Amino acid sequence: MMSRSRPRNGFTLVELILVLTLISVMTSIIMPTLRIPPSREVHNAAHMLATQLELARADAMGERRLVRVQFDVAGGTYTAYADHDGDDSISVATAEISAIAEFGARSLPDLVRFNRGSASAVPGDPGPGAVTLPSNQLELNDQGIPDPWGTMGTIYISHARDSDAVSAVSVSSAGSFKAWRWRAEESAWR
Repeated sequence: MMSRSRPRNGFTLVELILVLTLISVMTSIIMPTLRIPPSREVHNAAHMLATQLELARADAMGERRLVRVQFDVAGGTYTAYADHDGDDSISVATAEISAIAEFGARSLPDLVRFNRGSASAVPGDPGPGAVTLPSNQLELNDQGIPDPWGTMGTIYISHARDSDAVSAVSVSSAGSFKAWRWRAEESAWR
């Protein structure tokens, strides 16, 4: 007489431990390659900032109104305000923040700060500090030109864990924006 064996349901403890060990080994191998290096994170933040400034400029020209971008260096944020009521002034009111719905208030990514890090000044930069715009703000007139006329400056961004990971966005007197990357090994901006 033949005995029938019952089908086995589930996993043994040894099989479960083996699978969990393999998963943890694979994770420890793969995870370091998935981290974004500080220099890339800072450069991405600078490009995002330049894009946001272009959006503010486009709003100023398209809606024919005054727009201000205010930088809070200590808080790591920047906020756009638009003259929503046509009185040619900005009072930093909540309604003026929501006037540019696509922008509003923005925060820098974690560990990214308004800071020069180990970098020297961008060529043509007018002054010291993390934001060299007057009063840490960029005001654009209804033609998208920095106001007062001739205003120029730079916004520096660095990583809290790597002082060589620095990028910047320069603002020209004509209202154009350029993202820069600091090359510590060359001591030069590119």
